[in-house]
Amino acid sequence: MGRYISTTGTSSAVIVEKSTTYTAQVNERVLANTSGGAWTLTLPVSTSLLVNDVVQVMDPTGSFGSNNLTVARNGAKIQNLNEDLTMNINHVAITFIYTGTTYGWVMSGT
Repeated sequence: MGRYISTTGTSSAVIVEKSTTYTAQVNERVLANTSGGAWTLTLPVSTSLLVNDVVQVMDPTGSFGSNNLTVARNGAKIQNLNEDLTMNINHVAITFIYTGTTYGWVMSGT
């Protein structure tokens, strides 16, 4: 998963907890806390992406339903659309996988 390789030769994710506007990095798992209010998470800039890059977004506080998280596409498509994504389902965990310029980020998860 992603581009970060550990000293053992395996890939590893970086886990970050955020509660305000943030730009994700490739191979991050973002614990997106919207309990204090809605905010925007921006995906990595499209010109820096490689096919199979990933970003995972999770709602650890169950707040997306009342305080939405907007996922800004940052130049790449999301699900083949030139639109930002609003996440509004509590406790969701979605992995965004970059597939290239045709479809952009595709979503995997619940």
